[in-house]
This record gives sequence, structure tokens and C-alpha cells, in this order.
Amino acid sequence: MVKRRLQSLRRRLVGDCCFHDKYTRSVENNITKGYAEKVSEIQRKVGYCPRWYLPHHAVINPRKPEKLRVVFDCAAKFAGVSLNDMIYQGPDTTAELVCILLRFRKEAIAISADVEEMFMQVKVPESDRGALRFLWWPNGDTSREPVEFQMTSHPFGATSSPFCANFAMNKTAQRFSAGYDDFVVDAVKNNFYVDDCLVCFPTCEQAKKFVVQMNELLCKGGFKLKKWITNSEAVKLVFPFVCDEEPSVDLPILQNVTHRTLGLEWDPRQDVFKFCFDAPKKPMTRRGVLSVVSSLFDPLGLIAPTCLTAKLLLQRLCKAQIGWDRPLSEPDVSAWLKWVNFMLQVGHVTVPRGIKRIIDEPDAKVELHLFSDASELGYGAVAYARVKYSQQSPYCVLLYSKSRVAPVKRITIPRLEMAAAVLSVRMSEVLKKSFPRFFSEVNFYTDSMVVLYYIKNTESRYSTFIANRLAVMHQFTSVEQWRYIRSSQNPGDWTSRGIQKVSDRKSWFDCPVLLDTNVSRMATRCPEPTLENIEFRKPLVNVGLSSVERRTSPILFYFSEWMKLVRAVAWLRRFIEFVEVLGSLNVERSARLGHLKVNELEMAKRKVLMMVQEEVYGELISEIKNSGKSMKHNDLKKLSPIMLDGLLCVGGRLNYSDFPSTFKHPIILPNRHFVTELIIRHYHREEGHTGTSQVLATIRRNYWVVKGTSAVKRVIGQCVTCRRFVKSPGQQLVAPLPVCRIRQGWYTFSSVGVDYFGPFIVKRGRSFEKRYGCMFTCLQTRSVHIEMAHSLNTDSFVMSLLRFMGRRGRPTEIYSDNGSNFIGTVSELKGFIRQWDQRRISNELATKQIQWHFNPPLSSHRGGVWERMIRSVRRLLLLITKEQTLTDESLATYLVEAEKILNNRPLTPVTQDAEDKLALYPNDLLLLRECDGVVEEGTITDKYSKRWRQVNYLANVFWKRWLKEYLPSLQSRQKWLVEHRNFKEGDVVIVTSDISARGKWPLGVVESCEIDNDGKVRTVTIRTGNGIVRRDIRKVCLLEGSE
Repeated sequence: MVKRRLQSLRRRLVGDCCFHDKYTRSVENNITKGYAEKVSEIQRKVGYCPRWYLPHHAVINPRKPEKLRVVFDCAAKFAGVSLNDMIYQGPDTTAELVCILLRFRKEAIAISADVEEMFMQVKVPESDRGALRFLWWPNGDTSREPVEFQMTSHPFGATSSPFCANFAMNKTAQRFSAGYDDFVVDAVKNNFYVDDCLVCFPTCEQAKKFVVQMNELLCKGGFKLKKWITNSEAVKLVFPFVCDEEPSVDLPILQNVTHRTLGLEWDPRQDVFKFCFDAPKKPMTRRGVLSVVSSLFDPLGLIAPTCLTAKLLLQRLCKAQIGWDRPLSEPDVSAWLKWVNFMLQVGHVTVPRGIKRIIDEPDAKVELHLFSDASELGYGAVAYARVKYSQQSPYCVLLYSKSRVAPVKRITIPRLEMAAAVLSVRMSEVLKKSFPRFFSEVNFYTDSMVVLYYIKNTESRYSTFIANRLAVMHQFTSVEQWRYIRSSQNPGDWTSRGIQKVSDRKSWFDCPVLLDTNVSRMATRCPEPTLENIEFRKPLVNVGLSSVERRTSPILFYFSEWMKLVRAVAWLRRFIEFVEVLGSLNVERSARLGHLKVNELEMAKRKVLMMVQEEVYGELISEIKNSGKSMKHNDLKKLSPIMLDGLLCVGGRLNYSDFPSTFKHPIILPNRHFVTELIIRHYHREEGHTGTSQVLATIRRNYWVVKGTSAVKRVIGQCVTCRRFVKSPGQQLVAPLPVCRIRQGWYTFSSVGVDYFGPFIVKRGRSFEKRYGCMFTCLQTRSVHIEMAHSLNTDSFVMSLLRFMGRRGRPTEIYSDNGSNFIGTVSELKGFIRQWDQRRISNELATKQIQWHFNPPLSSHRGGVWERMIRSVRRLLLLITKEQTLTDESLATYLVEAEKILNNRPLTPVTQDAEDKLALYPNDLLLLRECDGVVEEGTITDKYSKRWRQVNYLANVFWKRWLKEYLPSLQSRQKWLVEHRNFKEGDVVIVTSDISARGKWPLGVVESCEIDNDGKVRTVTIRTGNGIVRRDIRKVCLLEGSE
């Protein structure tokens, strides 16, 4: 696998000199710096462990095309196992991204830095380096043989690398913390996201101290900080003292220069975050919409309302189950373009980074205000910081927001309002965790009277949904923190409906409602809600029920096999006997040791049967013991029951026979009892899962089961092993013909079925090669078109399809079997077609407005229209090419000849009556003349209009006869004439297989059913132990219904 990947890399290196130079420079740089080393002769020995070879490839950032990073593919699998599968990932010790970005906004002075080659600074133990081997050409000379190298540092691509690097850096801060300020040591743990560091400080002195101390502290662990950036000219002066060279990236000179800080564009000159939106170049499909929406990276939700409209469109596409690459409908295209135009009008958005904007001002008072709202479209919450200095007017900073679309399953607006309120509470916990002891007060606002009623009313009991969310709000907030705000003033309304006007953008970022000097005046009196919107908990009615105590010991129900139950009872009796011996003073008694004896098992059986009879026939047994005979009226009077050795047995009429006592007087067992079923199941297995009569005859040698025939039938009917061998595949009334089969007047080959057949061996020079036939069958007229395919790869099929369309016209629909069962008889053909690039073929067809439909796997009967043609063409070619050496030219000729013969077969019955019309042939429509006819003499120019009318007339005649003679012949059903029960979700089924024995067919559970237009289920999706499969019901046996 590694050598194959290396050869693929070699071809790219040879073909691209620039790429070769970058790749070679990167690998050789790792070797020069000691991050990788050549494998020694001792390490190359076979017994040296561990040994694992890794493929490697290049990763290029589109924003930095000049930089290339070599990444090792540790997820590449060999024999089903990869390196990442065999190593521990380690716990996630990385700080939360949102918390780091929030802390980065706290103070006025901001600094960012990057650890240079962080993973490479952490060494791998020498004993483990053999698991990180790779192949490379020395000095990048691809003409030489590759040499084995191995990494000495943790590589990019291993799942363990992030944890090891974080652990090493945290350990460095912990070990060398003495002599450094606490905020420097804490920053290593809380302000690093892998190798990116984001911090902020209130004063220049503290920021300068941080730069010097952080650089010195991490250098002791081998980590070097680079790419220092700051928004302070004073702090910038310290950078040359902590870098070996002049920093390449520090304070930008141009106004429009930004730097990416954990995915966000930060302009240090203006100290703002910038969001830019350009016209999307993605196709207007569901995949394209998802790609554009996902490209807007906004972990803090600073522009969340502007994206809500696009998320709603994406939800609508998912709900309608639109294909990933299917073009959007006109209403969806209109909605998408409207959102794109709005985003282009918004243009570049800037958001101030810092909460505190004045350096060395300790008297700032910061309040946290959170607003929540919900609508039919979505719900969300937004958090603002209100900053008030002693000598200045207050201002607001947008901190954090979340906007979510409403669930597909509709719920009430009060419930969505509750969800939004809980979301604001959870956001406040994130903010308080990111800013400990920073906010002087925290307030929550909502325009829902119902939510405030729920919060303030602590005496009533509500439904489970409401109660669970109230528990969260009461746990983290107090009633006094919640306030009412009018909907017109609530900025949370934008998170639930989205921003529709460009003019609303400023209000979203500044929150004018909080700029009032007296914020408390904003909280108006909350009107009382109507009780009909309140979800009170329904009163419970306690009903007392008395149950009869089961007299049978629970031990009888602990086992699923008769002999296991008997052995358990025997061991229990031996233990009781052992305890009695220990407590007895009789020295002559001794406890039994060793394996269970036959008599112990027999006593255990009798004990179990006594318990069963006492439970079911207790009154009858007491009557017999007291009076010596049974009552006159009971269900067992025909058996003349008697008591023998404490068990109720059959009296019967065989008293004077020479048969054994157990045969003359079998033990009576009830019809419906758990132990009776265990005994029947035991003898059923002993007799090799035979039928009712044999099992019942065997049981009656020792036991007499009341109504034994019905009991044995019931138990055998529940036997999973028997059912697996006798169950038949599912059936359903044959479906009506699809529209593509009965459409009148459409051009030939508008809907086709495609299939492969072959191979054929042709001679090419001195060698022999394989060729295949690709057949296209018209689903309306049964016409066929055959193309010769040179191979089974995707390119060959696409070219065959293009040749077909060039001669027959573009079809609107293509039907085929699923890739794994095209043809279904040649194993080589199966394997190649399974490897086809289905996505590429689908994209090729989508561009030509062609839909490709796949039948469920392993259901070749669904493609009977073209499968029958395959059978005919095989027979023809076998007769034509018998004992001949074929060439490409002769095979192509034979295929065309077979195509002609198939298109000359009659579609309607051929009669003996000379006065009847001739039969209808596919060539009647394809040629609009007889196949071997001769063109009439005369000038062509005189016959243009006459020939045109003749062609139209012949086409109309064909379709009229097709409608009257051929179409009615398709009316009757030939098989599957009876309507059966539909498969349902939760049904336990057996998935049939043609390559394994019936006893090894896997079990599965029906996950979903595909309902056809006539309300019948003919295709199901099944969850098995090996994954999810989709099958036709003819390949599934119903084992047990969900009901």
C-alpha cells in the first residue's frame, strides 16, 4: 500500500517541478533538523519491532499557496488496520475555542503568537520510532530507489500528536513555573489552542512582561514562539528582543491588512474582527448551499442572524430530501439569490474586538445582558456587555450569540421561547467561565409572558418538557435576574427571524436599548399571561391493584433450557445437604462431592415437576391425597389421574401391560407453563428439530402434556432455528408498470435500462484482451442498442454512454441494477463495476439533465426488461462467434448484427392468417422502413416533403398499434398475484444470501420501508450486525413481526 502511494506521489513530483522542489525542501528540512532519521541496518532487521510504514502527501493552504506541509496518512489501512487504530488518542486537553476567543476580547491590549513547528519539538521514544517509518528518495532524486526513514518527532496526521504536544507544553509550564508570574503560567493552559496563543492585557507593562516571560518559559521546553502580532505600538518594541530575527509578521502598516486568529480575521490596526462575503462560485445545489453556509466561520455568532435565512433554506432542502447534486427549484433559487444579494449588500462587517477600550482604566463597570426570543422559524439568544466608565457615556459590545432553526417537528411557540431562555442561561455560564468575577451584574430579558410566569411561579407543577428546562434556569439564575422587554425593543428577535434589512446591522452590534443611562427603566411591567398557554402537569390518579403472589419459585424462570434448570436445582439441593451436614452432630453423615450423579438429577427433575403440579393442580392433588380419588368434574377425568411418588400421573388403561412404569403412567404436565415449554423445546432439539408427531411421541414416553399436540405445535412454531430454515422470502403483489414503460409518443430511448455482459476475448497483435458489451434497452419500445466497451472502468462506461447519445439522442432517465449486481453471474464483472466512480457518473449525467435510477442490490428481477435482452444477445453471440478468433472489428460487427436481429423480433403475436396485419417490430420506429428495404429511385429533391409526411405517418401508425396491440399485452400479471402483509419498521428478518448456507444468513431489523405509489412495500432498509443494507423484499424472510 505504501509503495503504491509512493509511486503515485512520484508521478506527481516528476510532472510538476515546482511541487517537486517544495516537497523535497520540506522533507529534507525535517531530516536536517533531526525530526526524521534514516533507518539503520540493525533497525531494518525483520525481528525489530514495532514496524509500520506510513504513506505521506502534501497539504497546501489556499491562503498560503507558497507553503507546503508534508502530512503522514496515519489513517491509511493495511489489512483492515491503521496506525491510528492501534495507538491511544489521549484525552482532549485543548482549551475550548469559544472560551479562548472570548477571553481574547476582555482587555484593551491584544497579543497573538504561534508556536513554531509545535509537534516536531516533541520527541518520540526511540523504541517506538519504528512505527513511524516512511519511504523517501535521498535528496528528492526520484530516479533512485527509495530509502527507509523514520520520524523522531510526533508527525502531523497521528491522532496522538495533539495530546502529546499539549501535555509537553503544559508540563514545561508546570516544571519551570518558579520565577514567572502566575498569569504567564495560566496562559499556557487557558490561552493556547494547540499552537496558537491569544491573550490580552489592561496595561502595556503587563503585556511586555508577558512577551518576555512567555518566550523564556517555553524556550526551556524547546518551544519557540513566532509570528508575534499586537495592536499596541509600545508592546511591539519588545518583539525584536524575543526573536532571533526581525519578526516577519507583527503590526500591519496598511489599513486593510488582517491576520487569521483561530479562523477569525483580526485587523490589529483598527482592533476589529472583519467578516467578508464574496459571491459564491458553488453550484446552486443542496451541496453548494451547504458549502457556502459552512464557509462562514463564526464561532462567537457575531453575524449569526445574517446566516439564519440560508440555514432555513438548507433545512427545507433536507426536509424535502432533495438530492445533493440536484439543481434547486425556481422558488429555492430565488430565495438563495435573495440571501446572496443581501450578503453582498452587507459587504464587509467589522466588530470591535475589545470589551474595555481604554488602557490603564481600572474603574470600568461591566454588565452582562442576555436577550432571548423565538418564532416559527427559529430561536436564539444574544449577549451584550454594557461598559460604563466613570467619566464617559456607556457603550455596548456584542459578545456572543446563537441562532438555531426551529425543529422540523413543529412545537408550540411557548416551548420554543423556553428553549431560547435555556439557551441564554447556558450562554451566560460559558461567559462567566471565560470571565471569572468580571461582570458586576447579569440580567436576562425575554418578551414571552409565559416564560416569565413559569420562572416566577415555583408552586405549580408543569409538564416534563417545561419542568426540565425550569430546573436548568432555577439552578443557574434567580427570579430577580429575569425581566420583561417589549418585542419591538428585543434584539433577540433577530436571532429567531434573521436580519432582513441592511439598516438593522448597526442596531444589532450596538444594542441602542442598553445605552440608556438607567437600564432598569427598560424592564417594563410584565402583563399576566392567559392560562390556556400554560402547560400544567396533568393530575395523577393513583389506583391500587392487588396481585396474587406466585407460589412457584422464581428459580424456574431463570433458565432457558430444561437441563440447565435441572442441574441448577440439583446443585442447590446438594448445597442444602452440605449445610445440613455441617450443622449436624451425626459423624456418620458426609457431604457428597464431585460431579452430579444420575440419581441427583432425577431427584431434581421430580422436585421441579412437583412444584409445577402444585401450582397448577394443587386442589386436585389435595383431593386425591385426602379421598384417594379425583373429583368428578375436572379437565383430567379422561386420564384417571393418580398419585405416584408424590407426582400426578396418568392412571389410564395400561396397568397390566409389561411396559415400563414411566410409559404406563406418564407424568401429567399443564398445557401452558414455562417448564412445559422448556421440556418440549429440549426434546425438540434432541430429536433434531423434527416435526410435531415425532416430538410428541418422544415426550409421551415420560410425560403427558395436556392438549399435547397444540402445545408442541406452539413451541415448535416459536423455534428460531426451525423458522430460519422454513421461512420463505417476502412477496408482494407485483407492482403496476412505471410511467417510463407505458408513456406514449415519446421518442425512442427516452427512458433506457443499461447493463453489461461478457467478457469476449479478442486478439490484438500477439496478445489477447477482454472486451465487454454495454446494452441500452428502450423501456417503451423494447429497442436495443449495443456498444462495445474496452474495459470495465468508469471512463469506458462514460465514453460508451456518449457514443450511445450521439447516435440515439439524449435519454431523460437511465435505469440499472445496483453496482454490485450488474449482470450478477461473472465475478470479475461484479468486482470492477463495484469500483465505478458513481459520483462522477452521476455528475456527468446531471450536467446533461439525465436522472440515473438504481434498483436495490441483489434484485435482478427488477431489471427484467433488459435482463431478458441480455439472455437473447448471449445466445446469438454464442452461435455467431462459436470457435472463432475475434478481433475488435469483427466483435463490433457481430454486436451490430445481434442488435439488428433483436430489433427485428416481433413485439405482437405473429398469426397464420394472411389477411392479418404484420407483427409490430422495434425497427418499425427506429428505421421507419423495413430493415433490408431498397430506396426508391428518383431525385431526392422531389421527395423531401413526400418523405417527411411518410415518416410522420409511419411514426403515428407505430404508436397507434403500440397503444392498441402491444400495451394491452402488458396488462395481466404473470406472478405474485396475491397481496401480502407489508413489511414494517421493527420487523425481525433474515437477509438471504446466494454465497452462504441458509443457516449462516444474517439476522436484521427493518429500519425503514420504501412505500410505492400503490401503498405497497417492496424495498426495505435493514440494520444487521455488519451495517445497514438496502434489499428487495424477495431477498428478505420475515422471522418475527414488530407487533
